[in-house]
Amino acid sequence: MLVFLSNSLYTKGMKNTTLFFYMIFALVVVLSVSCHTVKDIPEDLSAEQLIQLGQNAYGSANYKNAERYYKTVIVRYGADTSIYVEARYELGHLYIKQRKYDEAYASFKEILDIYATATPGTLPGAYNKLAQLEMAKIPADKLPKTEATEIQPASEEAQDFEEEMEIMTEQ
Repeated sequence: MLVFLSNSLYTKGMKNTTLFFYMIFALVVVLSVSCHTVKDIPEDLSAEQLIQLGQNAYGSANYKNAERYYKTVIVRYGADTSIYVEARYELGHLYIKQRKYDEAYASFKEILDIYATATPGTLPGAYNKLAQLEMAKIPADKLPKTEATEIQPASEEAQDFEEEMEIMTEQ
């Protein structure tokens, strides 16, 4: 096919042939840049730099690389809960974009669980709210199925305690 195009352009003049080869060259460059993969992530990059690289890859629709950067943050810097939460949020956001709702749910659920047990003020509040907002984007039919738990009647001891509390509050 290229030979045919090249021959037909040759008959129309050198200007078109040059244009054709520039177009082929541009296509090769675009394909090589868009298919670029992260082979080795330098060890000296900070968590912030890795997250920024992940966001850049995400912005270029290079989701595989974005995921690798975010997971690298978790492996290298995950002992710091604030950084861990940020990287998990970025992963969840990425999974929403890819419609990988199970993975997104797991990321946001974990973030919400971390905030539920954290001492207030020890983590940046933004990721708690962002996780809630992103969780709401997951279609209801894509949420994990949970089994309803049966409510157990209170034990006699608990009922006695409740009666005592009622008597005390009436006095």
